[in-house]
Amino acid sequence: MTVHLQLGAAQATLQGIQARVYAGRDPAACQLAFTDPTLSRRHAELFVEQGQLFIRDLGSANGTWVNGAHLDHEPVAVQPGAQVWLGHVPLGVTWEADGSQTVMATEVPEQLRALIAQKQAATAAPAPTPSTSQPLPADFAYRRQGSNDNGTLLLALRQDTFFNGGNVDGFIEFTSLDNQNVASITVELVEFHKRGGSHGHVWDRFLVRQGPWRAAHGDVLPLPFTLRVPPGTAMSSRDVSWEIRANVDINWAVDIHASIPITMRNQDIERLRDALGALDYRVVDIDSTALGQHFEGTFQPPAHLAKQWGVNEIRMTVEYLGANLKLRLLVDRKGLHHDRALDQVFELGRLRAASQPEVNATIQAMLAQLLPH
Repeated sequence: MTVHLQLGAAQATLQGIQARVYAGRDPAACQLAFTDPTLSRRHAELFVEQGQLFIRDLGSANGTWVNGAHLDHEPVAVQPGAQVWLGHVPLGVTWEADGSQTVMATEVPEQLRALIAQKQAATAAPAPTPSTSQPLPADFAYRRQGSNDNGTLLLALRQDTFFNGGNVDGFIEFTSLDNQNVASITVELVEFHKRGGSHGHVWDRFLVRQGPWRAAHGDVLPLPFTLRVPPGTAMSSRDVSWEIRANVDINWAVDIHASIPITMRNQDIERLRDALGALDYRVVDIDSTALGQHFEGTFQPPAHLAKQWGVNEIRMTVEYLGANLKLRLLVDRKGLHHDRALDQVFELGRLRAASQPEVNATIQAMLAQLLPH
């Protein structure tokens, strides 16, 4: 899927099933950047997911609007024929496949001007004074921080290991070292794969606090966040690493960043691995594609039994298909030129609820079909 974007005089292209760009005023922070006073430094995010274009506001001062509706931090699908505004700047979208477009008006509609004015009035009031006494919870003991002259940003988690399909619960603590306007605080769950992009893939983003608000020197603001971990994530390995990344977006000043590395585990892959291990097949390696969802593993019998069993290796392929998981076992047998394969589809809920002996028995039955006596 290829989508062309236009924001004022700026242009960018989204291409691929997981493409993503930031739009806003600052070219150092956005791939789609245009200088306009109604745009925030990093105003909105546009991304493609499952063949659909989405837009999400990033706590902008003047809002992101689709057909006159103000967006919050939840993503909204962008359809051909829609009118999309970032502040007072229209967003043009062209879908290359069929040439369809959004509608780009030359003047800001009066109704939208009134709505933006209402939002500005609502956010002009000073924010409640941040706490200077509420401590960060003591059980969030895994901590990293980032800082500059504008402030310190602390990231805190209860532990450093998480599982696919679960949540990452944490806290941030922002300490302001200046009198400044803060646009927003966001936290992201990021996967880095050696065959992926250098900036990593953002699986989930949490708007911890939406501004703008006035932060005074010495303010301390502890806030919780929750990030969702997708079902088919790749586990940490020599090719894959994960981190939680946080950002304090400060208007007209330098942002504050912090990151904390985490370990990701995939309980579904581990259960299948352990089932083969219980049958005395020893794992050689399990690899995932960038962005997970597809895994390949190689298992070998004990060397002293390989000839007796007549097996060189078992090759396992796993694909996530919505609420299901598809397992393929292929047996490389000695002396045969055409290896046999067998597929089995598991409903994820049932797989996770089953005991390990039940999973072992299912894998054993599959191998029995592939290795007739």
